[in-house]
Amino acid sequence: MSKPKELHRFYKSKAWFIARNIKTNATQGKCERCGAIGEEVHHKIRLTVDNVNDSNISLNQDNLELLCRDCHNKEHGRFKKKDVLFDDDGNFIG
Repeated sequence: MSKPKELHRFYKSKAWFIARNIKTNATQGKCERCGAIGEEVHHKIRLTVDNVNDSNISLNQDNLELLCRDCHNKEHGRFKKKDVLFDDDGNFIG
């Protein structure tokens, strides 16, 4: 699923580039959750087409968090392992 064009434009903007660099420098490039190398600047309040032009959400350093790829994926629920279930007899049920 592709990003709406308003969000795509924002993430290519000079303002976002500056905000990302400020956050990365402020955290010394470390994930704010686990201390690994930070790779993704995450919006705590999700960025949408309705709030992308609100700088209190889109660019506010208090709404940004530098995360490593693993923590960012966990935050968004990506690549979750599904539980494997077995019945009382040990037969696979899903």
